[in-house]
Amino acid sequence: MAIVTAHVTAVQQLYVAYFNRPADTAGLEYWTNVVEAQKGSTAAVSAAFAAEAEYKTAYANMTNAQVVNQVYQNLFGRPAEAAGQAYWADLLDRKVITIDKVVAEIAKGAQTTDAEAYENKVAGAAAFTAALDTKAEQDGYRGAEANKLAKAFITSITSDASLTVATAPATLNATVAKVVIAGTPFTLQSGLSALQAAQDAKTAFLDAADGKVDQKLVTELSITDKVTTTTAAIDTYIAGYSTTTSAGVKAALLADKVAANTAALAAAQMEVAEDQVAIAKVAGLSNAIASDVAAEAAVVAAQKAVTLAVADQAAKEAAFESLNGGTAITINANGTVAGLIKLDTAGKLVVDSSAVTETAKPGVTALLAAINANLAAAKALETAVKAEASTTATVNYLDVTAGSAEASALTAVKAAMKNVTVATGSMPSLEQIAAEQQILDAKAAATPGDAALATAAADFKALVTTYTTAYGDNKLVAELSADEAKVTAAAKAITDLTKATTAMNAAIDVAAQLTAVNGSITAAQQAFVDNSMAAPKTLGAGLEVGTAASDIYLVGTGAAQSIALFGLQGTDSLFIGSKYTLNTTAKFDAATDVITGGNDAVLEAFIVQDGTDTKIILEKSAFGSSAATAEVITITLTGVTSTEVTLSNGIITG
Repeated sequence: MAIVTAHVTAVQQLYVAYFNRPADTAGLEYWTNVVEAQKGSTAAVSAAFAAEAEYKTAYANMTNAQVVNQVYQNLFGRPAEAAGQAYWADLLDRKVITIDKVVAEIAKGAQTTDAEAYENKVAGAAAFTAALDTKAEQDGYRGAEANKLAKAFITSITSDASLTVATAPATLNATVAKVVIAGTPFTLQSGLSALQAAQDAKTAFLDAADGKVDQKLVTELSITDKVTTTTAAIDTYIAGYSTTTSAGVKAALLADKVAANTAALAAAQMEVAEDQVAIAKVAGLSNAIASDVAAEAAVVAAQKAVTLAVADQAAKEAAFESLNGGTAITINANGTVAGLIKLDTAGKLVVDSSAVTETAKPGVTALLAAINANLAAAKALETAVKAEASTTATVNYLDVTAGSAEASALTAVKAAMKNVTVATGSMPSLEQIAAEQQILDAKAAATPGDAALATAAADFKALVTTYTTAYGDNKLVAELSADEAKVTAAAKAITDLTKATTAMNAAIDVAAQLTAVNGSITAAQQAFVDNSMAAPKTLGAGLEVGTAASDIYLVGTGAAQSIALFGLQGTDSLFIGSKYTLNTTAKFDAATDVITGGNDAVLEAFIVQDGTDTKIILEKSAFGSSAATAEVITITLTGVTSTEVTLSNGIITG
């Protein structure tokens, strides 16, 4: 039967509502098929859940009011409000409605944070069930102890943030591991397998913790240090924010700073808006400013083009000289090069004669093109600079503050204008000023001997110079520029704090996952103690001495490890895991420690005699025993005869 995602989700919702835990794999499949058969209706499943032994046990001896309260806790992670609790309890007391209908109605009415909590709990439940991806895990999720841990997982989820933390891969896998341990009948084999899985999960986590799966493990210290450094970085923006500050105070400090940054940005944006309104009141000033900004950008672009053109010309010049015997050439200001490049009658740069060809003078074509490009770039920059000067002058003219030196100088210019008429109550435009100067200069030039005309032209030019010198800062434009800088600074403050908090939260999340994987290892180790067995010991570089108890050893990472008194005082075990194939036919040379006859296609274990000791040799790679430098781990069991040692289900006993 085809499975509809919405129906799977509906079943998870019922598991959360009734049992406060994720669905087990078999239950999810069975009840989803029931919903499918009921054409999407969950009424039958809801009624069945209300009759389940698990439900009856969980809600035994509860009043209807307490049952309603528990439903609220399961769905939303909070107690029921008094009115809602009383309403639903009364209906149940009077048998007007059944509990399955109550659950459905309460869930359907969820809003805002309640809806978020319920949705997140169901998402967490779905992630948990999906993580049960082996038969051992699926079989291990059963029984009261396993359910207890699964319920704690769902209870921990309400907000989006708590869902992210709970379902982070390493954390979720660690939770599943703990649940499976709790639900699996303990044996030496199951306990060692669980411990091995927990340790493998930690190795995989440390490999990927830096964002790269490269078999280079990060250290636990580096993870905790990252939390410290990223938290300390927040102190750059928020005084008093540190790892020693309580979570509540840190949250309050962060919220206050975010609010302050937001308010600062809004205030700066309001000031910019007010500046723009003031500018808009001056006819033509907004357009003049826009033109000036565009002209400034054009100058910057032209300057970059000149830089590139100069560099390209230098490169082509060097290449030409290298291709032509190393003789230096001189490029004149107008682009000509003696004997190579000249100006034709139209003023265009061309090769000097028909004898100057690419064959005769290799590189001359590229040199000519580079020179032309450089001259064109320089001309474009000159034009851009003039255009910018013109647009700036227009802004300066329009942005005149009453009573300023600039205004006084412009008034003086107006008073001196005798040839161009300026409307009463207005100031002369730049075009009118230029026209007046042009007329005065023309009159003086037409009558060279007339000192008065020459003086009039010079005096007017001096007045114009006084006016242009008095420009200073344009008040409206300066205020806009200053306030735009405030907006930029406020936006940067928000961005910087966001980046810092994102980095800190990421570091905290990784640290939480480290805690989870370590917790699953601790839980797996504790399971041995809880079942009256010795806690497993991981072999190190030194000699491990067996005790009178039944010791359990785990293979370490070192190339050489050893155990004394193995199996002599108790039933000792060495867990190597199930990934190895035991090779009983290979030959071992005790003098050279060389093994021959290994199978390079599989990962092998060898049990060999070396004098009075037994050596357990484990390959680190499929061809490890055949490598030029052996890639193996050797565990020496001192004083033990190899015929007394057996390997079964990944466990060596002797």
